[in-house]
Order: sequence, then C-alpha cells, then structure tokens
Amino acid sequence: MNLFEGCHGRQLADGLAWLEEPPDWRFDIEGLHIVPWAKTDFFRPYQGTLKDNACLLYTEVTGDFTAVTHARAELVGFGDAAALTVRTAPAQWAKLCLERSPIGDISVVSVVTNPWSDDANNEVLPGPECALRITRHGDVFGMHYSLDGKGWRFVRTFGLAMPETVMVGVHAQAPFVGGCHATFSCFELSPQPVMDFRSGE
Repeated sequence: MNLFEGCHGRQLADGLAWLEEPPDWRFDIEGLHIVPWAKTDFFRPYQGTLKDNACLLYTEVTGDFTAVTHARAELVGFGDAAALTVRTAPAQWAKLCLERSPIGDISVVSVVTNPWSDDANNEVLPGPECALRITRHGDVFGMHYSLDGKGWRFVRTFGLAMPETVMVGVHAQAPFVGGCHATFSCFELSPQPVMDFRSGE
C-alpha cells in the first residue's frame, strides 16, 4: 500500500500527519518534495547538543510492518539527509538516511536512539538516490537499502523495546545550512516483516 496515493499539492491523504511541518513541501507526479529548515535534525548525542526538530511526515502503525520509500536528494551540507524513520518519542527512535558525509560523500547512515543516539555509516553510494527499508518483527528491527528497488543490501539489525503502535514516516533534515531538497517517490507499508534480516528476503 502506497500511502502517497490520494496526496496532491499540499493535501495529505487520511492517516498522514506532520511532526514539525516544513516551510516548503508539495506533492506532484514525482512524489513528495520537502525543503527543510536549516538547523533541523533528529539527533541526541551523549552529553552533546540535542536536536529534535526535523520535519517528519508519518502514519501510526501497529504491530509488525515493512516500510519502503525511494529517496533522492540535493544534499548541500554535512548531515543533509532524506530518511525513513520509526519513532515513539524524542528519546526513542531510529532513522535510515541517504546522507552527505563531512567530506562530501553520499552514503547510507543509520542512527538508533534510546535515549542517546549512535551513528553508523554504511556504504558510499554512486549518487544521492536509493530505496530505503525498515522492517519490524516484534521488538527486533532490520534496515536495508537498494539501488534498484529489488536487491536489498543489509545495513543493520537491532533490538528496541518499542510500544505496539509507533510512528513511521519519511523525513528530511538540514543540520547546519539551508538548501537541502528531498524527494520521496513513494511511502509503502506492509504488515508483513522481512523474515531474514541478513539476506534481506
């Protein structure tokens, strides 16, 4: 089920809502476009400066699920990202990002927060575009990405005791400078989890 069906212009389909609505967003035939505010992020570094102000378009999901989006982005500054996110509270969430590194590379980045954020870079990508997937089976989660939407590459698995009902959605962030532009062509949800997190099948 693609939750973007029924969205157009600045109209959201039933079941979708904003957490921190961005200044510039719209739907067109390419999907959802987001231009986030500068200095926006989800990140809780241990003994560091906390940020919890990124724009998240989400729906509530109960039980097991698999969420998929295809993202491409103009990533201007370090930390700029288009992401797929699962969240319950400011101190409990996880995100899988298409993100710009400090030296300008584009890579897949994952962050799990409970209550402090870790930060793990995956492979460098050939360009700022890929499919992102998060799947839940009980309190175990898996993250994958794909360059073609078919062959899924393993990013990580982790255990996180989240409530039965969580927020799942897409978000864009620009931690330092303005100019990021993220496009999400779809936001697909299934009640079926991926059974083998390591192989992605």
